[in-house]
Formats: sequence, C-alpha cells, structure tokens
Amino acid sequence: MGLRSRDPSTDEVDTSIGRRAMALASLAAIAATLVIALLGLILHPYVILISSAAVALVVAGLILVVTTSHGTRLLGAAIAVAGIVAWLWILVDGDAINFVIAPAVGTAVATFLALLALRPRPYRPPARDAPTPSKPFILMNRGSGGGKVEKFELDTRARAAGAEVRYVESGTDAEATLRRAVEDGADLLGAAGGDGTQALVAQVAVEHDLPIVCIPAGTRNHFALDLGLDRKDPSRALDALGKQGEEIVIDLGWADERAFVNNVSLGAYAEIIARPEYRDAKLSTVMTVLPEVTDPSARSGFTVEVEGQSPVEDPQLVQVANNPYAGPNDPSPAGTRPRLDTGRLGVDIVAYKNAAELRDLVAQAVAGKAIRSTAYRSWTGGRVRVSAHDGVVRAGVDGEAVEFPSPLEISIAPATLRIRVPKDRPGPKVGWPRLHRRMVLRLWSVVIRGRDDDGS
Repeated sequence: MGLRSRDPSTDEVDTSIGRRAMALASLAAIAATLVIALLGLILHPYVILISSAAVALVVAGLILVVTTSHGTRLLGAAIAVAGIVAWLWILVDGDAINFVIAPAVGTAVATFLALLALRPRPYRPPARDAPTPSKPFILMNRGSGGGKVEKFELDTRARAAGAEVRYVESGTDAEATLRRAVEDGADLLGAAGGDGTQALVAQVAVEHDLPIVCIPAGTRNHFALDLGLDRKDPSRALDALGKQGEEIVIDLGWADERAFVNNVSLGAYAEIIARPEYRDAKLSTVMTVLPEVTDPSARSGFTVEVEGQSPVEDPQLVQVANNPYAGPNDPSPAGTRPRLDTGRLGVDIVAYKNAAELRDLVAQAVAGKAIRSTAYRSWTGGRVRVSAHDGVVRAGVDGEAVEFPSPLEISIAPATLRIRVPKDRPGPKVGWPRLHRRMVLRLWSVVIRGRDDDGS
C-alpha cells in the first residue's frame, strides 16, 4: 500500500484563487481606508483626532470591563460609555461624518477579508491506497453518550454496510471479544463508544496490523474531534466502511503496555477521576477534590523525566499527550491537537510553589497568552518516565483511572495506527489567525506566493 501524493505544506494554507482574491481585496480596503483617513485628517483634523480618541476610549473601557472586577470594572464601563457618547457627538458634524464612518467601515471590511485570506486549512494526513474492508467488526456500547447507538441507529446502519456488530454488555470482556473477531477473520475493527474503548480497539488492531474505524458515540469524543470526524452525527463515520472511505496512518501512545489515543494525566486530574463518586457526580467531585489536590503544599510524589530535559520533582499536574496540543500561538483551538502524526509526545508540567504562582498561571492560561512562568513547562519528546515515591503511579488514561507500578514508561509509536475515515469529513477545527503589525506583509505573501509565510 502506498501513499497518494500530497504535499503536507499545502494543507496549512489554502492556495486557491479565491483566497488570493480575498487577500488582494483586503489590501485594497486597507489602502482605501488610509487614504480616506488622511483626507479627513487634512480637511477636519480636530474631528478625526477626537473621533480616534473616542474609539480608543471605547476599546480601553471594554478591556477593563472584561479583564477586571468590582470598582475597576465600573470605571471601564464608564470610560467605554464616554467614548461612545463622544463618537456619536462627532457624527453631528455633517461635514465630517463621511470621514468618520468610512474609515470604520473600511477597517471592518479589511479585517474580515484578512481573516478569511489568512485562516489556515486543517491538516489532513496523507491517504493510503488500501482495499475496502470485506469483514468489518464493530463493538457498540448502547449506553455510551446517552444512547447514541439507538438514537442514530448505528447498529442497523453498520450491518447495512456489511459489518458484524456486537454489543458491550455488563460483564463483557471487550478485549477478548475483539481478539476472537480477529481469529474469525475480521479485517477491520471498530467501536461506537468513548475514547477509552477506541484505545482498546486501537491496541488490538495494531497488534494484528488491522485498520480501525472510530465511531464517535461517547460523551466527548476528543479523539474523533482531532481526527476531524462529525461528532454531531456519528453515523457519518460509517461511510469509512465503503468506497467513500480512505485510510490514514497516525501515531499511537503507550503507557507501559496500555495504548492511549489522547493523553495520560497524572496529579490532580488523575486523583479526581480515581474517586468512585466521579462517574455519577463529576462537577461536585471536582469541586470537592480540587482544593485538596491543587493546594501548593500538596505533592504528587512523582519524579518526571523527559528525554533531553532535567527531571521535575513533585509536580502538581502532568499531562503527556499522543502528539502535542495546540499552543497559544497555534491557529488551532485550545484543547485540540493540530496533527496526530508528528511522532512526538506533548508533555505539559505544572509545578507551582505558592498560591500566587497558581493564580498567575491560571490568569495567563485564561487570557490565551503565551505562558511565561517558571511553574509551567512544555516539551515534546519520544519517551517520558514517571517514578512514584510510594511505588504506584496513579494516572488517568484517556479519562479512565488506572494504576501502574513505578516507574511508568510513556512512549509513542509513530505511524503505527491505521484508521479508516470518510473522505467527506469536516476536518479538524482551526481557529482564526492573530492579526498584528505584519498583517500587510502576510497578505502580500498570499497574493504573490499563494501562501502565508508567517506559518500561522
């Protein structure tokens, strides 16, 4: 089986004529706005200066409203209102109204077109030439995701597509069921369920070099999100079983001998999901346990070693992901992985000494800024070792509480998981680009070269 020719760099930015046209139109709108603003400044200097100051007041006031509280927030609201009143008062001057309105409209149009022109395309791994499966086998959990199997008639549709369907009931040994299916000649394994079930299917499939199909019938389906599948209608994933499907190859994470498709969490999160009451009362359990496990005096008892880095002692939070999650400068939304085939683990470690460090860390994370704190470290690597002082490493593996003997070895196996996905799928989510002082150069790059040289 070979890879169909595709240049991965072209997946980041759409090089279509339409995108070039939007970039050119945005540059034209910027130029027209500057010309009108300059004419207004020459003909009505005081009006334009006051108008600009009024807009600045509105922006400054809104920033205070959003980022502060109590008296400062009220002050921000007052400043914003004053700016709005001043700007409306400027409009009373009929001679200058066009020079006040036109730049505002031009700026809005230029910004909108620039966002469309610079927004990257979601990355898609190269598709493989692979035969359509003739004997697919799919496990289905009828209680998963609030009953999505029944709601979307997944079992009926899967059988219509030629798949054998088995239900996961109370007491079912899912792993043994999957292995029997392989012995009976299944040439594809799948699951309609959550990420934990997807990881189990992936583990068995990799051992026998079989493809899998992911049917997002769980509650959150983070794996399906990063694959770019339709989580609102899981039945669309069944298109992968026929000629409308294609095969891609991605990485698979391993915690000792247990596979994971998303991440391994240690510290606070692992402690929370390990509580028996978490399954039935998630919010109340989190609120009860969080102060205990995130207290600056609390210690995880872990030593974390990442290849090429100095060991970290007693971190409060550790997350090791099958491929890195999006960072603050990445166009992909937070909490998603832009790619699943980099061959690298994403390692995030939080180790704070006091409550002030924790508050500062949370504030930076909420603001979406690049985190600049000694309490946070983010690395990538191929292998991580976690040692526990008490000899037991308690972890959350794809959301399920698991205990490992110390030390726990976490690794990644590049390009080992074959997965069938629909050709016509939404694709991973991407965010909007950040606009800054290099915006004009980036737009010009799209017009001339058909791509954004900024890379974001």
